[in-house]
Amino acid sequence: MKLIFSISFIIIAIGLFFAVIDPIYGEVNQLRTDVSTYNTALNNSTELQKTRDSLINVYKGVKREDIDRLTHFLPSTINNIELILEIEKIANLHGMPIGDIKFETKSLENKVTTSVDNVVVAESDPADYLPYGIFPMEFTIEGKYETFVAFLKDLEYNLRLVDIKSISFDVPPSVVSADGNVTNNSNVYTYTLKVDTYWLK
Repeated sequence: MKLIFSISFIIIAIGLFFAVIDPIYGEVNQLRTDVSTYNTALNNSTELQKTRDSLINVYKGVKREDIDRLTHFLPSTINNIELILEIEKIANLHGMPIGDIKFETKSLENKVTTSVDNVVVAESDPADYLPYGIFPMEFTIEGKYETFVAFLKDLEYNLRLVDIKSISFDVPPSVVSADGNVTNNSNVYTYTLKVDTYWLK
């Protein structure tokens, strides 16, 4: 009788373990894991807040004139009029007239393809995903070669970011005066520049 009672007690204990204790133990372990995850997230959040506060303090420590220079270097808008005025100002310093200003404005229309089922698919430009915009422009400028080199140097050191993509030049045609003399200032060239400037989206 005692043997049967002991065996029954063992069977009941095993049943209770698998039916009650083991699931509860599993839940406790899951809760411990969740608590550990939340603690890690909380620590990360605290670190992010410290980093944010540190960056805010660094930003506050930057001089206003430096912020203005950075904004001018990469503005948040195209501001093409200001760019033209800057280039014209540099050209005027060297006595070089500027003209034939053209904007190569990008078409807003995407390339389109049509599938067999007559479903139109728009192909987006990869440049649309860049964090900055590209604004191409073209202009001509006249002057001697040495003056043109000085102009390029000043344009290079100008605060506004400008990339020169191509340069071409033409020699002015010969001019025949009324008395039949041919004059040609071979030292003066007409330069055509294609440049890109950038703006922050």
